[in-house]
Amino acid sequence: MLMRKISLKILMIFTSSILLSTNVLAYIDPSTGGVLFNTIWPLIVAFFSAALAFIVKWFWNPIKKMFLKLKPTK
Repeated sequence: MLMRKISLKILMIFTSSILLSTNVLAYIDPSTGGVLFNTIWPLIVAFFSAALAFIVKWFWNPIKKMFLKLKPTK
């Protein structure tokens, strides 16, 4: 219970420091967008590749059976 009160106080302090801060004038370099894009893009590709691999692995036998049914038998 004590840990929960401490974490709640820390969260309140953090939130209030963000909400009550004054405006900050900072310069963001134009290439920052490119860096962020080049960092996030491989993560997106990896996620969808893993999802596609999972779907293919999960549904491989039904797909294979479907194509075997289409193949004419001799």
